[in-house]
Amino acid sequence: MQVASRAQSETVGMVLLLGLVVVVVTVGGVAALAAVDDYRDDAPLVELDVTVDGSNLTLTHRAGDSLRAGDVAVVTRSEDTTTRYSLGADGDINRRATTSESQFGPGDSWRPTTPVGFDGTDPYLVLVVHEPSNTVIHRAERTLGAVTETPGPAPTPRPTTTTTSTATTTSTTATTTATTSTPPESTAINGMHVEDRTTDAGGAGYRVDYDVTAGPDFDRVRVTFENRDSSWATQTVTETNARGYATYDIGAGVGDRYRITVAALDADGNVLDSRTISDVADGDNPDGNTGLPESNDPAIRGAALIDLTQEGAAYELNYNVTNASNLSEIRVEFDNLDAPSTTAELSGTEPRGTIAGYSAYDGTEGDDYEATIRVFDEDGVLVDRRVISDVADGVDPAGNDDLTRASSPSFEGTIIDDLSMTQADYEASYNVTDRAEFGRVRLWISNEDASYAEGIYESTDPRNTIDDFAAEDNGGTFGMAYHIRLQLLDADGVVVDERIVTDDADWTDPSGNDGLSRAGSPALDSVSVSDNSQTNRNRVRYRVDYDVVGTGEFAEVEVYFRNRQQPQASGVVRSTATSENNLEYTETYGTGDTYDIEVRVVDDDGIVVDRYVLSDIAGDKNA
Repeated sequence: MQVASRAQSETVGMVLLLGLVVVVVTVGGVAALAAVDDYRDDAPLVELDVTVDGSNLTLTHRAGDSLRAGDVAVVTRSEDTTTRYSLGADGDINRRATTSESQFGPGDSWRPTTPVGFDGTDPYLVLVVHEPSNTVIHRAERTLGAVTETPGPAPTPRPTTTTTSTATTTSTTATTTATTSTPPESTAINGMHVEDRTTDAGGAGYRVDYDVTAGPDFDRVRVTFENRDSSWATQTVTETNARGYATYDIGAGVGDRYRITVAALDADGNVLDSRTISDVADGDNPDGNTGLPESNDPAIRGAALIDLTQEGAAYELNYNVTNASNLSEIRVEFDNLDAPSTTAELSGTEPRGTIAGYSAYDGTEGDDYEATIRVFDEDGVLVDRRVISDVADGVDPAGNDDLTRASSPSFEGTIIDDLSMTQADYEASYNVTDRAEFGRVRLWISNEDASYAEGIYESTDPRNTIDDFAAEDNGGTFGMAYHIRLQLLDADGVVVDERIVTDDADWTDPSGNDGLSRAGSPALDSVSVSDNSQTNRNRVRYRVDYDVVGTGEFAEVEVYFRNRQQPQASGVVRSTATSENNLEYTETYGTGDTYDIEVRVVDDDGIVVDRYVLSDIAGDKNA
């Protein structure tokens, strides 16, 4: 037996309820369906077909709104049996297992996983129920050789073809003619993606990206943003491109219910295919979004959010996108969830690189952020999207992708020197290998106790010392905690190597420093330090004698004198001579105090390649 149907939907009211009573009396002893309400405006508009052949039942979606499988039930009745199926749990769509979130749209077919139990005798009834609206959206009944059809709410009529079906029972043979609607094979909506861009300040906002297979009958796409709480806020946008997007922005409507429909039309305005997604304008994307399938779409291969927060939140994004031949743009929205006025969007067009330049005012450090990455193809269609969450605290979020590649440069060695005496003072030295893709090195110093003593410095030299922080006004910062990052960026601006340390500004270097001397580097051949301090005059006086060998790359010798008890009695002397017999340091007070003395040999890249360290009590003549 085949039960087939088509035509316009109807409101389920008293007439249908009375009809159900008649069916129950005719069948005899069959439990009644739970009561359904009159047709409501939130009921979907669909055109469905039901076919029953022996123990096989097939529900086909011909046109109209897409349905969430978990919202639809199929109830079957024969004289002895009533069975209820859920599209989201008790069958498959297009021969693929379903969940409650599966979509049942035009062109899809659903079948139950178990036989429907029809034994070929009359009567037989099939009801399709949309549970959220409590509405019967399709009804097919077979009684005593006749087929009675009552479809539910339907979309705009489309061209039809006539088919003949024959139903056979054990006692009689009935031939019926039913007109069924056949959607054109040439035009179909492949996918739609709804992005909810609603904000409290800007009101309800949407962007809808769509993809249509356009046949010869295709003329245009109509996107309807239906506000179901405020009809004046409903808008319709028409696009002539089969693949594209439409936007909606009215400056109001936050929290309103929306029904968004993408319809493909022919030249006469007939609906060839349509998809619908419902949503509340709250900034969260709705369920039911589909992809926009094209095998050569650009896609996010890797992304890393770099948190450069110091005095105010600051970020940049490193990324890599595949299928770049179809790439038009990458946009990153830095969304401050605590201070929406600081939200900003930046963009780039390179397939691999950095989107930099976001910063917010002092006081936004510690705020919660979401960085939304959007990738657009050559049609301007959104084809990939990723969201990274973070707290603006100078620490990168967990889960950043590694964007290094085989040819990326790397640090061969790094030195972070704590030169703090009366105030915080740092310098960083490094050497980079594999320099073909080298871009620059960035030193980022952040004071965890006082935001005024911070800075970011860069160098484009692959072997160098960055000592700019010593020039900052850092008075009173001795002993404070610092977060120090030495980052290696490639030619695309992507961070490919990094060293991170936390250190107290107390003259003690952090652990993990490397040696950066190399063959041919200058070195101390001999060094001596004489304590000539005069305790009776409280005068500190030191003399340093040294000889340097391997002078081809020599730049200077610097000697640091740090007074542990009275940091203000500290100092440094320097000489560019390769041999020195009387390099002198004097101070008008500080005898009896302990001095840490360091003799450092610096090459022409500004890197310390040799050093000599000792401690002495000024005035005890033991240096």
